[in-house]
Amino acid sequence: MKTSPEQIWKSAVEGNQNAWQELYQIFGGRVYQFFLRNTRNPELSMDKVQEVFIKVFRHQDSFQYGSLKTWIFRIAKNTLIDEWRKSGNKEVLSEILPEMAQAREKVEETVLASIEHEQMVALLDDCLLKLSEPERLVIGLVYLAGLSVPELAQAMDWPLGTAKTRVRSARLKLDAMLCEKMQLQKLEKSYEM
Repeated sequence: MKTSPEQIWKSAVEGNQNAWQELYQIFGGRVYQFFLRNTRNPELSMDKVQEVFIKVFRHQDSFQYGSLKTWIFRIAKNTLIDEWRKSGNKEVLSEILPEMAQAREKVEETVLASIEHEQMVALLDDCLLKLSEPERLVIGLVYLAGLSVPELAQAMDWPLGTAKTRVRSARLKLDAMLCEKMQLQKLEKSYEM
């Protein structure tokens, strides 16, 4: 039977050093990806992950019940907002990790697919920048950090219905912006020919 993060947490709070390491292994990578995608700075992201886990350790009495993942990402969200306020940067990024080419694929197809992927990432990044800070935060927590809508509601202290509405609203706005930008690109390409 697999041990839940909450069970590991109880062991960590009781002083089990291995449990703290296991919690870091479970959540550290996801928290790092959350910061990396939001800051584009690997060093800063590593620092912020450490800051989050120091806060988790210092405030361990604050978590009594519920989802440990939600609690940790609430701390991460607040740490990111503090960083935004400090630096004036309010950017949320899309996933920009390069894709590896399969050995069986033709090089030309791989290059074309990579260019299309990079263009789509650039469009997505551009659209994300045009969203309001709360909309970018919602998109970041749900689609980049992997929180479920109920976890988002808990992390933001919103009723579940409000969280659903805000996720849907932000996603629809982002989709509409992407569609518009893609149509404009197609028009521009047709004029070039």
